[in-house]
Amino acid sequence: MSDPAIRILRDRVAELDSPPVPASASTADPQLEHFVSVMSFYTNTEMAAESDGAAVLTPDDADDVTHRCQLLKDIAQREKGLAEGPLRRDRQRWIGTSATLDRSCFVEAAETADLSPSTKPFNLGLYTATATQRGDSMWQTYLNPYYGSDLHPLPWHSWQVEVRKEASVLEITSARSWAEFVVRYARVDGGIIYPDWNKAAQHYSGVHMTLRAIVATQGFQFFTEHGVTAAPYWDIESTLWLRWCFSSVVRQGVTY
Repeated sequence: MSDPAIRILRDRVAELDSPPVPASASTADPQLEHFVSVMSFYTNTEMAAESDGAAVLTPDDADDVTHRCQLLKDIAQREKGLAEGPLRRDRQRWIGTSATLDRSCFVEAAETADLSPSTKPFNLGLYTATATQRGDSMWQTYLNPYYGSDLHPLPWHSWQVEVRKEASVLEITSARSWAEFVVRYARVDGGIIYPDWNKAAQHYSGVHMTLRAIVATQGFQFFTEHGVTAAPYWDIESTLWLRWCFSSVVRQGVTY
């Protein structure tokens, strides 16, 4: 176990459990807004501070520290699907710059896609986030600070998608389940294990990354009996849909 890695995770959990700074002008869920703020800032700065660029943990150590996070427990009481799963298939939201959401543009024959090694591919599939009981999603919370910036240019088109009941969804709820997923669908590159998304698409329509799993895994590599896994950076609760499996797609609005 890497001492710097466990320190980073402990500091992360402590920061998540610190009282959030009130944002009077915000309409977002304050706890989810706090989560996004902490994970966006501390992940970038802490990981960049590692001189060797590798923060390595065992999955069990990561899960043990993450299990103590009070913020995750509080969120789970209200929004269990976001924090721990299972996925709420009736509350999925997608936000993008496209005015259309067409299956051929996002998910078409995942098995044939030419993918570079990645723990979060951006040229395959469609990412959705789960809407809260208030109706907003973490994608919206994540985007709000970038309103008017060039990093995430406007307009933002919002869509509500409903997932078919028969669609198979893999729940990633911990560091252990993430490491097991990567090893099960292993693709080795440069001595590091990545998930082979084409193989995963043969068994699952989607892969759901919960908030608990993100806290435990973000920016960390993991020791396994088959080698070391690549570090994931998912940032927020979301599901990568490897196949088009939506029973309905409804446009909700656009932000200019």
